[in-house]
Amino acid sequence: MLSTTYLSLSLSSPLVASASPLTGKLDTLRQLEDAGAAAVVLPSVFEEQLQQETSFMDHFLDANTESLSEAQNFFPDPTLYEHKSDLALEKISAAKASLSIPVIASLNGSTPEGWSAFAKHIARAGADAIELNLYDIAADPSVSSSELEERQLNTVKEICNAIHIPVTVKIGPHYSALANMAQRFEQAGAAGLVMFNRFYQPDFHIESRTTSRKLGLSSSREMLLPMSWIAILRGQRTLDLAATTGVHEVDDVIKYLMAGANVVCSTSALLSHGPEKLTEFKQGLAHWLDENGYNDVDELRGCMRREFVDNPELFERANYIKLLSSYPG
Repeated sequence: MLSTTYLSLSLSSPLVASASPLTGKLDTLRQLEDAGAAAVVLPSVFEEQLQQETSFMDHFLDANTESLSEAQNFFPDPTLYEHKSDLALEKISAAKASLSIPVIASLNGSTPEGWSAFAKHIARAGADAIELNLYDIAADPSVSSSELEERQLNTVKEICNAIHIPVTVKIGPHYSALANMAQRFEQAGAAGLVMFNRFYQPDFHIESRTTSRKLGLSSSREMLLPMSWIAILRGQRTLDLAATTGVHEVDDVIKYLMAGANVVCSTSALLSHGPEKLTEFKQGLAHWLDENGYNDVDELRGCMRREFVDNPELFERANYIKLLSSYPG
């Protein structure tokens, strides 16, 4: 009843555990699988980490190029430059050896340089797919929207051309023509889109004039934007759509599936309530499907997508107009 596919992977349900501290440890990965996760996304390796590691290695390789090599300690201790990326690859291999569900690796960056080589390492480590997290803040006034978009598309193309496993792209909602970008990501080789990335902003301390970082968990209200866009894109694209943000109750899972999501990803609810929240999602979804006469999730998926409403061309503005005109006052 709950089985589905995502990125050509066979899943026991549409419930995926997103990247979080829970997916970074083998013991909690096993708990997530036991609780009902159909797939897991491991924590991201960041572009900045790879760049820093490359600079660090170059320093060691170049440091003694003018020295004599007779001394026993001429070469640095290899443990001094054990990379986080190496540890990430080890975690992929360990997760694959310990779990029976698909393991999705995560890369976080925005430029194409250097990604293809590391993506190959990820594929060799056993990952079933890669989630490319395009966390890119367009704060540089000298970079146009078209330049930023081309840079992201080139990143996707480079990775998709380098490896044989599927790539899904986790994006933010801040494109001026998001439907067009979804099309171009698909043309670049992406097998799916994850909607949406949550962008974290620093807070200010007014007395000390310093900034601080706060990790705020999502709320169900935040699902409205990705749900609307999934409903719009479901009928336009053949790539898979993963819903993320705001998944706290069974009703949230059902709504995302109605919009057209292939899978529904959860982080905040699992961090708040533990892996057992997935059991509640899974049992609740199965019960709701049975009570409402659905044989499986495929029958439910996309029943509320954009073109199924009376006036699809007014899908966006009609809601806006009705909402404002109905407000009392």
